[in-house]
This record gives sequence, structure tokens and C-alpha cells, in this order.
Amino acid sequence: MDKYRNMQLFCTVVDKGSFSKAAKALGITPAIVGRHIAAMEDSLGFVLLNRTTRSMHLTPGGKAYYEGAQAVLSNIEQLEDSLTTAHQNNPEGLIRLSAPDAMGPFLMKVIKEFRKEYTGIRFDLVLSNSHLNLIEEEIDLSIRFSFELQDSSYVATKLGESEFGLYASPAYISEYQAPSSYTDLKNHDCLHMGNSRNGDYWMLTVDGKNLSYRQPWVAVTSDTNTLIQATIDGMGIAMIPSIFVHSHVNSGNLIKVENVAEFPIVNIYGMYPTRKHVPYRLSLFLTYLKVNFVRIVTP
Repeated sequence: MDKYRNMQLFCTVVDKGSFSKAAKALGITPAIVGRHIAAMEDSLGFVLLNRTTRSMHLTPGGKAYYEGAQAVLSNIEQLEDSLTTAHQNNPEGLIRLSAPDAMGPFLMKVIKEFRKEYTGIRFDLVLSNSHLNLIEEEIDLSIRFSFELQDSSYVATKLGESEFGLYASPAYISEYQAPSSYTDLKNHDCLHMGNSRNGDYWMLTVDGKNLSYRQPWVAVTSDTNTLIQATIDGMGIAMIPSIFVHSHVNSGNLIKVENVAEFPIVNIYGMYPTRKHVPYRLSLFLTYLKVNFVRIVTP
């Protein structure tokens, strides 16, 4: 058995947790599995697994070898996929995609349209406002909002941008009037998006000067849709990316509060772990996303 097959066998043993389960998965006997593991240990010069009749545990060297073998096998799989799938008429496979919570409906719309042409490609959509580790979480592509990119270890391509703005319900404006300046905001109930990388403040520009505005927020939430609904319900004024509230403004559920300040433009990126051996299915989807992003997210 060559080194590649040995790596596959060893990783299967670790993943399954026993020789017998690995043997069943590979279609061989536990004795053969044991002989190959022993041969690997002899060749490497150290023990990979501490084994008893009841348990099996990775040694420090075994853990390091397992992690390295997983990386090698993943690279081989991605390389083969990038070379062979590109020449198939019906690309297939799974794309694991992450994005902020409020992007869910937009991305589902993209996925629906994309799959009309590529029916063999499936998606696992992870919605989270936290910045996930793409490698640890096995994320193929992450949609991120950022003023400045800080994850230099990832590859990023710009998809679009969105401005922030202040929004309130017609009922709230009718009862309390719209603020006339940013200093007037202290006289209003304000809602805030928590767990923001920008901190516990709003970024405003007044008379050409950048300000970090904060006050005792009436309510703070880490969920964008909850923030929008609370604003629609008249709980106060919220600072929200315009991309998420177009439909609510058009339907009259929200009003944009004007002439208070200028607001930053946030860039929207597609980020993926590496340029090497990008799966063909991911290249297809990323290209589709770049071409159609603005059309799909703008009503």
C-alpha cells in the first residue's frame, strides 16, 4: 500500500474511532488495518496510536501526522476536482457558504437562480454574524461586510457595497419627529446592532469629521432581522445597511432619516481560504455571484 493509501487508511481509523469500524468502511479486515498501521509506525519510527482492548488514542506524533495527512488528502481532492470537474458537462458537489444572518434571503435567491443551470451543485448555508474561521469550519466561501479587510490569510473578491443609514418607522417619526442633527439623537430612542466589529458606537461623518457616536441604547441585539423588526415596530431609530431595508422603505414600513450626518460605505466581499485548486463548482458560483450580485440585492 502506497503512502497516499496509508494516509487514507490512517485517517479513516482516526475518524471512525476503531480498527473494526475503519475496516468495515474500507471493505477489508481489521487484521489488515492493524498490519498497515504497524507498518506505518515502523516506517515513521514512532507510535501513531496508543491502543488497548477498550480504547484507542492518538499520540502527539499521531495527532500531528493525522492533521498533516488530512491537509494532504484535502489538497489532492481539490486538485483533482479543479482539473476534472472543469471538463464535465454537469458539475456537482457541495458548497459550504457562510454569510451574515440578513443575507440569507438574498443568497437563497442567488442559489435558486444558479441551480437552474447547475442542478448538481448543492449548498450548505451557514448564517452567522461572527467571523468564522474558514478552514476550521470547512467554509468554501464566506460573504463578509467590512470597511477594511483584516484577514490577509484569505483570498477576497469585492462583490459590491452598501451605505449605512438611519431608519425609523412612520409611527415613531409621527410621534417624536425626526432628529434635526446628530446632537438631537440624544433626545431619541436608538437601537443598536451588538457584536459589531465597529464597537458599541455608530460611525458618523459630520462637517467632514469622523465621529464615533454612542448613547445609552434602548435595546441592543446581535440579530439583524430582529433589529429591523424592532425598528418597524416603532421602538426607535436604528443604523442599518441600506441593502437590508430597501423593501421596507419601498413598502412604507420604514423611513430613512435624512440630514443628520453622512454615513460610511461598507464593502461586501466574497472570501475563500486559498487560490490553490479552487473547486470548479466554487469558481462557477463565485463568477455568477460577482456578475449578478448587484441585480439580486437591489429591488
